[in-house]
Amino acid sequence: MIRRIALALILLAAPMAAAAGARDKPIPLEEWRSMTDGRTVYYYIDGVFFGREHYWPGTNMVTFQHASGLCADAHWTYRNGIYCFHFDRPHCFAHVHRAGRIVIIPDNVEPDETAQEQEVRLISPAPFSCQPGAMS
Repeated sequence: MIRRIALALILLAAPMAAAAGARDKPIPLEEWRSMTDGRTVYYYIDGVFFGREHYWPGTNMVTFQHASGLCADAHWTYRNGIYCFHFDRPHCFAHVHRAGRIVIIPDNVEPDETAQEQEVRLISPAPFSCQPGAMS
């Protein structure tokens, strides 16, 4: 009897897990470039502004400004569906479409870190400038 219940739970869980993964559609490099080249992307975590990132036109360079005002420049790379932003160390993410939204999913989280998914709420044609004293 216990085996039947366990088997039933496994059989029920498999389609649900497949459905959860199926809802995420990876954003290919060409599409991400066309959305972001020369634009500023605004990121939110749990509905709270996290930061913004300007993608410099025709390059793989970005300037990220955290909600605190601190700024950093980096170059980014793309390989096997993962985008990596090279600041002090690589910060890597999967970029996906999910239920009409753009979601950024952390990929290389250190054991002592907690990383959360980010949602892109705005992609603007306007660049921004970092304030004096900001880290770059």
